[in-house]
Amino acid sequence: MNQIILASHGGLAAGARDTLEMILGNVSNVHVVSLARDDKEPITNDVEKLIAGFGPDDTVYVCTDMLGSSVNNSMVELMNKSGRIIVISGMNMPLVLSLAISPEPVVGKALQDLIVEARSGLRNCALTEEDEQKLVAPAKKKAAAPAVNNGPANIVLVRLDYRLLHGQVVFSWVNTVGAQRIIVVDNAAATDEVKKGALKLAKPAGVRLNVFTVERALSKMAKLNTLGENVMFVFGNVHELLEFCQSYKFPTVNFGAAANHDGARPVGGKDTSVFLDDAEIADAKKLLDLGITIYEQQTPTQARTDITSF
Repeated sequence: MNQIILASHGGLAAGARDTLEMILGNVSNVHVVSLARDDKEPITNDVEKLIAGFGPDDTVYVCTDMLGSSVNNSMVELMNKSGRIIVISGMNMPLVLSLAISPEPVVGKALQDLIVEARSGLRNCALTEEDEQKLVAPAKKKAAAPAVNNGPANIVLVRLDYRLLHGQVVFSWVNTVGAQRIIVVDNAAATDEVKKGALKLAKPAGVRLNVFTVERALSKMAKLNTLGENVMFVFGNVHELLEFCQSYKFPTVNFGAAANHDGARPVGGKDTSVFLDDAEIADAKKLLDLGITIYEQQTPTQARTDITSF
C-alpha cells in the first residue's frame, strides 16, 4: 500500500487531507503532521511514530509544504538516515491525489513523470496557452561573473536561527540584504554530512554556502575579507554565537528564531519565534555586555523589536 504523510507548517497539511476526503471519501492511507510556532518536539517524532505503524511492504511518501522549509529539511534528514521514506517538496492537490489513488508504488521515472504532471497544474489562468509559451521561452544564458577580489567582506546580516536555512525566511532576507554568500556556523551541522546535504538543497540558487564549526569559521575570516562579497551569517544557537563573538565581534545580531523547549520563555515582540531558557539568556546578556546590538525580527516585513535587556 502507498502511505502518504502530508507535512507542513500550520494547517496546510490538514486542509489538503480534508480536500482529499471531499473528493475520494475514505483516505485512511493519508496522514497529517504539522509544525506549530511553539512546538517543543521535532516534527520528525510524529513521522517516525506513523511509520512504526505501517506494514513492512508499504511505500511511504512524505509530501512537504515547500523546498527549503524547516519541515522539508527535517524530512530530508530523516529520509537520508532511515531510507524508509520518499520526500517530495512543494505538495499540491494533483500530486497528493494521484499518490492517494495509485494502487501500486510510484517510483523512479513514474514518480518523476507524476511530479512534472503536477507542476503543469500551476497556471496563470488569465493567459492563453500560446501567451504562456511566449513568456516562458528560454532566456539567454548569462556569462559567468568574473572572480571577485576587491577587499573586505560586507557582512550584511548576522542571524540567530535554530532552523539554519529556512525556506522563504532565508529567501526574503537574502533578497533584502543582497547576500552573495551564506555562512552557517553550527558545530552539529558542520560535522553531520546528512545535515549539510539538506542545507545545500535548501540554499537559494546563485548564493554560495559554507557550513562551518565555530573554530573553522573563525579561521576563515581572514580569507573571507579578501573576497569582497555580501555575506550573511546564520548561527544555530546562542552559545556558539557568543563563542564566535568573543573572538570576532559583530556590531549587530538579528534574533530570528530559537526553538521552544522546557524552561524557555518568549523573547522579543508580539508573535515572536524566539524562546530562550536561563542558560541561553545568560549567554545573550554576555552579547549585550560586549556592546552588541540585538534585535528580534523573524522576516524583513515584520516589526523589529530592539532588545536592550533580558
